Amino acid sequence: WSLIGQVDAEDGAGLVGSIQPTRSSPTDLEVTGPFPNGRTNGFIPRERLMALPLTVVTNSMDLARKAPAVYRGIPLQQLRSLLGLNVSNADTLFAVCSDGYSKEFTADYLEAFHSILILEIDGAGPEAWGRSKLTGLQMAPYYINAADFRPRADQTVLGRPEPLHFPYSVVRIEFRTAAATLDRIRLAGDASKLARQGQEIAIRECFGCHGHADFGGTLSGRPWLLIKTWAANTNYFRKYVVKPKSVQPTSKMPAFTDLEPQVLDALQAYFRELRVSNAPR
Repeated sequence: WSLIGQVDAEDGAGLVGSIQPTRSSPTDLEVTGPFPNGRTNGFIPRERLMALPLTVVTNSMDLARKAPAVYRGIPLQQLRSLLGLNVSNADTLFAVCSDGYSKEFTADYLEAFHSILILEIDGAGPEAWGRSKLTGLQMAPYYINAADFRPRADQTVLGRPEPLHFPYSVVRIEFRTAAATLDRIRLAGDASKLARQGQEIAIRECFGCHGHADFGGTLSGRPWLLIKTWAANTNYFRKYVVKPKSVQPTSKMPAFTDLEPQVLDALQAYFRELRVSNAPR
């Protein structure tokens, strides 16, 4: 993080009162969560977000734009607080994108990297952001990133470092709990070490496209339990992960030809040992 300033603006108290029942503009941010006014879903106008005290940070290299960037926006932790939520009732956030991709932000990730809901990049609003140089997807209306991300050494699993979470084209933020979401796809206490390693890789690298039930990504059209079914067939599972179009020509999934055999072993062990809960624990 490189904090270079705070923007003077009106006090952010009472943002929960700005949640509207319907979308009035394409730039409204949809939010869901257990808000204190009894509402669980609604929309916040961009103008209301712009009126908040905003944080300015620099990023020496923005991976989506492949250039340095100065962000102006709201730290996700602060946004949660302004909406009357806290870690006890919203310890996990999901940023949902226009194409169905979804990226989770756990409490420990936010504590480590202070990801920011970006309203302006280099002084310009979303109408000037253009398309991501990685995927070609329009980056508007919202973008989330952290300044100068450095993976935590203790989060490296089987040689794969902790990835940066930087979803763009974000249209909705879901404020939820791990108990109601990620814990439902976590392994039981008797799981093997290999399966637990696979769990960490699967959740942080696969769940954005392959969700489960009412949370996680829908981009792939192939949910978590289907992947679990495929994991029963070693040959099919490995071909699908490494070269998906070789077994499903219509697959949107990119090829993961860099995966080491031990990583594939771990992923398969996770899905084979997983006993999914369809209800919060």
